[in-house]
Amino acid sequence: MTEVKEKKKNKSRLKRRRSGFILLFLAPTMAAFCIFYLYPIITVFVTSFCRWDYTNITSPEFFGFSDMWNNYDYIFHTYPYFWEALRNSSIWALLGVILQIPIAAVIALALSRKVRGIRIIRNIYIIPNMISTAAMGIIFLQLYNPSYGIVNQVIRIFNKDFTDNILLLKGPAFIAMTAAYIFFTGTTTLMILGNIMAVPEEVREAAMLDGASGLRQDWYVTIPMIKGTLRTVSVLAATSGFLLYNEVYFLTKGAAGTYSISYVIRELAITSPRTQFGRANSVAVIQILAGMVIIVAVNLLYSVSLKKKEGRGGEAL
Repeated sequence: MTEVKEKKKNKSRLKRRRSGFILLFLAPTMAAFCIFYLYPIITVFVTSFCRWDYTNITSPEFFGFSDMWNNYDYIFHTYPYFWEALRNSSIWALLGVILQIPIAAVIALALSRKVRGIRIIRNIYIIPNMISTAAMGIIFLQLYNPSYGIVNQVIRIFNKDFTDNILLLKGPAFIAMTAAYIFFTGTTTLMILGNIMAVPEEVREAAMLDGASGLRQDWYVTIPMIKGTLRTVSVLAATSGFLLYNEVYFLTKGAAGTYSISYVIRELAITSPRTQFGRANSVAVIQILAGMVIIVAVNLLYSVSLKKKEGRGGEAL
């Protein structure tokens, strides 16, 4: 009996030590998370119910429970660009999933082929994606320049009298904004490519023996096996589209119906002569909640679609 008790004590000691080591290693990360993420999020949430502008920069004032929704009421009913920004950001998030991810997946599948010179092509493809989004915005600003930009020159082939700046035309400006970021999928492509390269060769060989090769193998074997990565990059693409800022700032500054949620926050907190921090934080709260909804929606979408595909995969092969 004493030996059994001693063994139990030793096991409990080992468990406590392991737990202690885990907590010790996690402590710096948890501290950084609380300081740099949790505390700012709580601050944003709390001050969204406060009057906080240039008149009381150092001391936000709670509206009181009867008027606590004042900032949100202003954003929803008075501020002229909120609904436009929410619509645009939501569309860019959706395009990230339904357009950017398929493009990245197709390119990754092409780059995974074992053909001569493919490594050089991979490196060439990645180089433009190493440029920062701010620098890319400046580059596209020149491409869209009405005097010497290549886009207007192409348009003039079909319409000789065209002299407008497409970034100031409602409709074309939105398309131009979207094109400035949607096709730059370097990081996403690399993540998908790395997962494709990790698919066991035995699985490919077995699929070929069953008659699946080329595109059929990609569709019924490779893509289902990288579904976890596709789900992850879809969430990243959707949230990146929803948080779009640099392209808006450098290309249009919200002109011609191209406001984004992130740009609205900047305009309220910085550009506004009243420095409306409280109202900006109410938009930030909406942005955080909408981002969470996007993440849940993308995960649900993949869960449903991938289950259906797995159910049909065996029959198709």
